[in-house]
Amino acid sequence: METGVSDYYVKDSSLSGLGYAGRIVENAAITAVSPVQGFDKVYTQVHFGALQSFSKLAWVFGIKKRNLERVVNELRNACADLRERRCADRLDNSFSTSYSADDVSGNYTVTVTGGDSLAFISAVHTREDGGATWGNRVTDGTTVNMDAEYDALKAAHRTAALVVGPQGKPMNVSLDTVVVSRGYSPDNIFSEILGALNRGYIPRSADRDASFLNPVSGSVPMYKIVRLPWILTNTSFWWAFDSSMKNEKYGLQFKEAQPIKLEGPNVVFRTDEIQYKATTVFDLGHNDSRGWVGSKNTNAT
Repeated sequence: METGVSDYYVKDSSLSGLGYAGRIVENAAITAVSPVQGFDKVYTQVHFGALQSFSKLAWVFGIKKRNLERVVNELRNACADLRERRCADRLDNSFSTSYSADDVSGNYTVTVTGGDSLAFISAVHTREDGGATWGNRVTDGTTVNMDAEYDALKAAHRTAALVVGPQGKPMNVSLDTVVVSRGYSPDNIFSEILGALNRGYIPRSADRDASFLNPVSGSVPMYKIVRLPWILTNTSFWWAFDSSMKNEKYGLQFKEAQPIKLEGPNVVFRTDEIQYKATTVFDLGHNDSRGWVGSKNTNAT
């Protein structure tokens, strides 16, 4: 999360790390290596807000005496809930390049592509140096978008282990967090699976599974589960990510120019109405979705 953004447009650009060093031939010059230019992503600040108006009589004899704190809190919550909803929308539509945002001011189209102009979850992400593509759609090599089950979690680790950097070097992506829509099937299934794994056991078994190892530490991964109430459309989708890669480079980004601001009371001169409002200014999205994998939960081949 980046706060205090001062520009309407925020451009995210980067250089990759270096490739591999090479052998030095005797009496020959050392071969020069160079980074490659990363993709550019532009975030555009959007103004959001909510307003409540009260008649003079309602204000004097009702709201002002008894309900002012509730009014203020509800306005603040309207903005806070909107921020949570828009963040969840990015996952809800993470297999798409755009979606129609449901808004009290009228629906509008939101583009949700990354720096490579592809969806957050894709089987064919473009590599910055023009090399072979990489993917973060959960697959075991045959089945894609695997159903929420133990084998799918293993496949998620396989998918993450095959992710490469901008110049094709393997990356140490170690999944440790599963994200689901709260209360739906993947939530219930992964709660059971992760509960067993975190105790070192195969789900629905008294045996331990030594084959399911963290590719970095060599031990059975310990998981957290994040349950989002705001995934409202694609409730069967699920995701996993490496929390150590939650930074300004990888994954979902939140760019805030103005935190939630409450203003009022304002008196409308002509009608004597009393008004309060809450506003916030932000944008969100992603440039590079390395560190995340996802599944539509459809078991396609």
